[in-house]
Amino acid sequence: IIMIFVVVVGSYYAMIQIQDKRLNELQQQEIVLQDQIDDLLETSLLTTYHEVGRIIQFLPNTYNQLGIINEINFVKNLSGLSLASNYSLSLDDEATSPFEQNLPTSVKFVRISLAMTIDDPALILDFIDNLLDQDQMYYIDTLSVSYTNDSRATIQMTIYTFYNDVELS
Repeated sequence: IIMIFVVVVGSYYAMIQIQDKRLNELQQQEIVLQDQIDDLLETSLLTTYHEVGRIIQFLPNTYNQLGIINEINFVKNLSGLSLASNYSLSLDDEATSPFEQNLPTSVKFVRISLAMTIDDPALILDFIDNLLDQDQMYYIDTLSVSYTNDSRATIQMTIYTFYNDVELS
């Protein structure tokens, strides 16, 4: 009996040592993986943002309402949202600046209010990516996603675009 007891206790301590060693190895692997994830996030999130004051010269000098509406509809269709229901789009060309920085009075702002109900909420990310890839500059001020009981989502966005209202000679 003593022999069995010694073997059981010895086996118990040996298993604890093996498990501790394995736990330490897994913790080290977790640290390495977390560092790799952090590195990937840091490199993929490097996005260059410019101050509006520095890009004024690149802004369009006229307001083209039809062009903006067509571009947003194009982006909606490109993003797989062509079947979105309750779609509404309104433009306010007398909007105030969404920025805290004071800008020249020649810079005019257009607030775009967009709402729609979609089947796949993940497609809104495609919409945002496609919108920001357009030639027109857009600033997304707010984005609200509300999930409905039927696995759909209601999207509401406030987007701004701007133009430099000057006459070119």
